[in-house]
Amino acid sequence: MSAFAMAIDATFEDPNHGEDAIWRSGGTGPGLPVRILRLSPEAIVGLGDQRYDLNAMLISVRLSEVPEPAKGDQVDILDEMGALFETLQVTGLARIDVRRLVRTCEVSPLAPDEPDDEP
Repeated sequence: MSAFAMAIDATFEDPNHGEDAIWRSGGTGPGLPVRILRLSPEAIVGLGDQRYDLNAMLISVRLSEVPEPAKGDQVDILDEMGALFETLQVTGLARIDVRRLVRTCEVSPLAPDEPDDEP
């Protein structure tokens, strides 16, 4: 294992950076336990005289855990007790780092199912 891979693993395993999650390919199945990093970059883009505030929600996942992340995959983020905290859906694939250890994915939150109204 290279020093870069060890550094990446240490970052993902650090409780101050990484989070426990369940990765569901295609949004179905029992899922695979993984560690993710949440990224929330913000950019202000100028177009002519206008300025637009672009918000994005990104997560990074180790390719050793999820070799082929894809649009439509679902990520269940777990809280400190291991309970479901938030569900995200992969909406786009951003970049793979130069050493091909980490993939950054664009995600969006999935709204929880509304309970059926019973008369």
